[in-house]
Amino acid sequence: MVLRRKDVFNRKEIGFYHITTRCVRQALLLGKDFKSTSSNHHRKAWIEQWFQSLTEVMAIEICAYAIMDNHTHLILRNRPDWLDGMDDYEVATRLARLYPGYQCLSSLPTEAAPERVQEILEDRDGFAQGKEKLADISIFMARWEEAVARRANKEDGCAGRFWEGRFYCQRLLDPAAVLAATIYVELNPLRANIVDLPGFAQFTSLTNRLNLIKVTAGEFPEYLTRNSAIQEEFNWLETMELGRAKVNNIQLCDKFLPVDTIKYLRVLQYVVCKDSLVNNSQTGASVNGILVRLGVIPENWRQTAMEFEKSYKLFAGSPEKLAAIASAQKKRCIHGVSTANQVYLSN
Repeated sequence: MVLRRKDVFNRKEIGFYHITTRCVRQALLLGKDFKSTSSNHHRKAWIEQWFQSLTEVMAIEICAYAIMDNHTHLILRNRPDWLDGMDDYEVATRLARLYPGYQCLSSLPTEAAPERVQEILEDRDGFAQGKEKLADISIFMARWEEAVARRANKEDGCAGRFWEGRFYCQRLLDPAAVLAATIYVELNPLRANIVDLPGFAQFTSLTNRLNLIKVTAGEFPEYLTRNSAIQEEFNWLETMELGRAKVNNIQLCDKFLPVDTIKYLRVLQYVVCKDSLVNNSQTGASVNGILVRLGVIPENWRQTAMEFEKSYKLFAGSPEKLAAIASAQKKRCIHGVSTANQVYLSN
């Protein structure tokens, strides 16, 4: 029996999810069209603008993202617990911005219309259901996907599908899975040979993390820019100001991962170029220690971080977590158990 979307995603529980959405027929609708020589890279800025707008309104956190030429990746955490601390007026205000009563193509309105807020407050039958939507990842995806598709079709003077279909969703069951999925997402441009080093990837959450280090320390981590011919020509601040929106609401590593940003970047370095750590036993031992404390075998875990979508399907986590999901869904097993048995240390 095929699992339904609601069997994977529960908007009433806090959870981490890896979300993927693809353009129709894998066309480069977010990149350069080599047939017409036109560039659609500016549409990536549209998506970033929507990420910023939606996270200001909804009870959903963006932990990581990567916007590619024909698909996008997101690591999201829904926060239904936030709703308990909101009064009716705040919920109505957020809903009035999420559903203003007119079509929004670039972003949600910055302020809620008072009459719309009052209308939502008076509709007591729909208020509770609307409140739950604020923590619903399906609503989050629907709002920006529809807007970007309509705006792109209007720009191209055409109609029809822009996205391939419904988004693909994986639930991440433990910190090791969240860490692997985050690195997998942020290394997408590197795996696609778009950049030489992960530090030069645009339209990813990694740029936000590096910018934070740049502001704090005054320079990039050497191990992410060493031996690059691009280094001298690369102007970070200029790149950040190429007319695209900044996503300021990206979660810091220590807010959703068991490591801080510096340690996270060390683990990312380990995944990208493990061999370079051979001559730095102290760094290699530090990364191995982090991964062992997470209950995984470093080398096997590294492989899943490079091929995460191939390693797991709907759920990712330890064998015990996957067994619990299988039991709850009344299935004999869940895809990914064999991978989990190789990756996680036995108890």
